[in-house]
Amino acid sequence: MKLFIGINLPPDIKIKIHEALRPIKKSEKGWEHAHDYHLTLLFIGEVNENDLKKIKSILDEFEMTPFDLQTKSFEFFPRRVMYLSLYDSQELMELKKWIDIRFKHWLRPQTKPFLSHITVKRYQRYEYEELKKDISEYPFESQKITVSRLTLFKSRKDYLGNKYQEIY
Repeated sequence: MKLFIGINLPPDIKIKIHEALRPIKKSEKGWEHAHDYHLTLLFIGEVNENDLKKIKSILDEFEMTPFDLQTKSFEFFPRRVMYLSLYDSQELMELKKWIDIRFKHWLRPQTKPFLSHITVKRYQRYEYEELKKDISEYPFESQKITVSRLTLFKSRKDYLGNKYQEIY
């Protein structure tokens, strides 16, 4: 099974993001389901049952002090991904560092610095200009996200079309 560690967003925030994007959706193509909105902290990849037990054991050691994140705006990566950016957070960077240390066995070499984001769409080149114009016309109102736990996700589409399932 393919796994990653991240932060699952509260349902009310998922709904607000989804509703904010409604006016700029011309079709369903490439858009993430609201269910799948999350913040990835470490992509683990394929694991066996023994690895899964180790990962869960490490997660059990973690005691989180809740903290807040603040959403910023919709932006674009050059690799055709539209995302919701977040303001910088020292607490999030410390959490990411803890994860990288504790899960070093699954850590891949990084070519770019970590940039916290919530993916909302994988777009085609021809969509870029219109998406850019639309997000300027429909700015997203910043939202506070309280982070109180880490989530282990499985990446596999279910019968509803949701790509990510919370497994721990």
